[in-house]
Amino acid sequence: MKPKKQATPVTPWPKGQLHRVPGFRTAAMHCGLKSKAKNPDLALLVCDNLAAAAGVFTTNRVCAAPVRYSRRALAASGGQARAVIVNAGNANACTGKQGTRDATVMAELAADAIGAKAQQILVCSTGVIGEHLPMQKLRDAVPVLGQHAKKRIQYGDFARAIMTTDLVAKTAGCTTRMLGRRVHMAGACKGSGMIAPRMATMLGFVATDAPVTPRVLNKALSEVVEDTFNSVTVDGDTSTNDAVLALASGGSSRKRLSKTSGPDYEAFRAGLHYVCDALARQVAADGEGAQHLVTVFVGGARNVRQARTIARTIAESPLVKTAVAGNDPNWGRIVCAAGRSGVPIKPDDCALTVCGHDLFKAGQPLPFNERKVSHAMKRKEVSIVLMVGNGPAAARFYTCDLTHGYITINADYHT
Repeated sequence: MKPKKQATPVTPWPKGQLHRVPGFRTAAMHCGLKSKAKNPDLALLVCDNLAAAAGVFTTNRVCAAPVRYSRRALAASGGQARAVIVNAGNANACTGKQGTRDATVMAELAADAIGAKAQQILVCSTGVIGEHLPMQKLRDAVPVLGQHAKKRIQYGDFARAIMTTDLVAKTAGCTTRMLGRRVHMAGACKGSGMIAPRMATMLGFVATDAPVTPRVLNKALSEVVEDTFNSVTVDGDTSTNDAVLALASGGSSRKRLSKTSGPDYEAFRAGLHYVCDALARQVAADGEGAQHLVTVFVGGARNVRQARTIARTIAESPLVKTAVAGNDPNWGRIVCAAGRSGVPIKPDDCALTVCGHDLFKAGQPLPFNERKVSHAMKRKEVSIVLMVGNGPAAARFYTCDLTHGYITINADYHT
């Protein structure tokens, strides 16, 4: 049994970059936080008007100064923002009172650069933990960045400027119809390692011209993140700086959606889900050292919580991930991971399919051609489908394989 695809009123938007959403601008440049001048490390997302804003942040109790600042800013503004300022190369995490002041200064610099209030600026940082930001470089660069944003809708590459160990930039976009209008949504994110739910270790940004209130945006984003960014795991580690921020300009209509139910809300939520899900898949596919994107689907569970627990246990199992790296149809590792998840399942109720090949059912292996299954697992995308009974609930997790490349990247990251 394979997971069913849900029909949604969403149209993919190949040109879906943040600056292409009406009412938004982006600017990016190199300011010296990264060693190579060819790598941009400072980015700005600006809305022409005050936008509805929402955020979902890391649950790690050791959270960075920008996370704390942006939480406070959203609360103080009632869910409104003009811009997001982002730097890469330095996380501004575990940096004490100086880090808190630096995050505030970043907001003030961006506010001055675009003609807004500091409270209307959200701040994100990513990179090495435990080092103070070189603030003079930011004081020199942010005004320049703001001038570029004022002059054109795009300067530089926002998606590249937020990258750290990522190998590729990650963007996605779609359109949908709500309140009788066509609305646009676009997103960009970074994430490659230290990826795990609550939320996934990454920075993500979504811009839309959908006419929604802050309350609607906040509810939709919280719901969507649970099924997308909170369903990604690369290595089981949750970082200090995780944040997904969404800004809605409302430019597509004067009327604002204020209800969190009904067809218009569902259309908006479907579009938001499309963008976040596409970005989440890209994060897993670009996992540090990864060669395969792995989708783990668990169905037939008693409830969603149990299904998610089983799926995540399989997705984070080093033995499962190394088997995928070696194109090895070692079904025993998958079934074993499910069995140790803490969810009461019975082997006789289980059925396992890998890349479309049935390997295990009713407590025992099925006859299969190992060479053929191994060949199927050589594809970039590997699917694992485990049914654990006849229950109504299902869940899906994205992950990747575990290779020597992951060790190499993380052994050398700081030094």
